[in-house]
Amino acid sequence: MKSKFFNPATSLTILLVAGLFVACGGASQSGIGQEAALKSVKTANPSPTTASSFDLRGDTPTEIPAVSPEQLLRIAEVPPDLPSYDRDDWRHWVDGDKDCQNTRHEVLIEESLAKVAFKTDRKCQVATGEWFDPYTGETVTDATRLDIDHMIPLKNAHNSGGWAWDKSRKAAFANDMSYADHLIAVTASANRKKGARGPEEWKPTNRGYWCDYAIDWVQIKTDWDFSATKAEWGALQEILETCDSTPSKTTIP
Repeated sequence: MKSKFFNPATSLTILLVAGLFVACGGASQSGIGQEAALKSVKTANPSPTTASSFDLRGDTPTEIPAVSPEQLLRIAEVPPDLPSYDRDDWRHWVDGDKDCQNTRHEVLIEESLAKVAFKTDRKCQVATGEWFDPYTGETVTDATRLDIDHMIPLKNAHNSGGWAWDKSRKAAFANDMSYADHLIAVTASANRKKGARGPEEWKPTNRGYWCDYAIDWVQIKTDWDFSATKAEWGALQEILETCDSTPSKTTIP
């Protein structure tokens, strides 16, 4: 079963990379305008990307050494001339293992807190079970009331760098279950209120999930080599302050 809550014993280190200057005496200049990077040591599967270090003022390699498994989150605004987002390019839900259960139903099976019941004897589609929606704190037993949400919305993934991928990689992202909270079962109403918005525009009504939400958001973005806007990063910083175990911050000159 997927873990849904942040473990206070799990540490999270935020690396703040100064844009042009670091104050004397080791104190850094903070704020959402500062170039930022984040390394999560939360348990996760190996990153789908081999790149781990970037110049946070652009896309050129940086001289800052990266030590695996450290990953830096690039801060960059969405270019105005991106190709148009087409949801059909991000093919989901697929039945990758050909067992008749597509990704949606595999997520429902994996996340159910109780044994699921299927619509037919073929056991292809889930009918009932017990799911906790971390966005709202609501428990649901009817699978038809649930959507499978991409933690990083597909349009956000497009804007953050996924626009350059081929359709195969887009489909891999859209159906990925290797990271526990990449795909989560939530009420359809909560999923549609979130839409394609990031943490700077939308947050779960269940404040108890905020810490996990921010950690998952950053982990997935670094795993898939996505960028974040300054507004997005500012919102994530605020949310991370709600964690029981406040993430430590280290300045890299």
